[in-house]
Amino acid sequence: MNPLIHYLPKKALERLQTNQDAVFIDVRCEAENKFVGRPKDCIFVPWLDDPDWAPNEDEFIAAIKRFIGEKNNCLEREIILICRSGYRSSDAGKCLIEHGFINVAHVTSGFEGDLDENYQRGNLNGWRHDGMPWLQC
Repeated sequence: MNPLIHYLPKKALERLQTNQDAVFIDVRCEAENKFVGRPKDCIFVPWLDDPDWAPNEDEFIAAIKRFIGEKNNCLEREIILICRSGYRSSDAGKCLIEHGFINVAHVTSGFEGDLDENYQRGNLNGWRHDGMPWLQC
């Protein structure tokens, strides 16, 4: 089984620019995606969301396959996941690997980054902090 690859935001963006077939997936919940913002050019497939707040692996895998297509090479396609801080994207990535995907990575510091000494995100690292392209609608 292939390991989950860990990228910092800059490396993830570099991979997305280098490999035009790579898929960038935001696995945060809908509220985060809407109110906090999201990386540009990503697909939104929540790992867990309201009302259950529990992952449904079968639905998650089915949604990923719908977005990337179920062609012969879908399990080989490079997938890069992002969440708020890296924990959910790690769990979602491990799930993809367990279901046969072989080229899966995640952004270790996530979209908002780690907590600082005041228990706030966005001040140390993360997609937004590191200046990667994002938007808020």
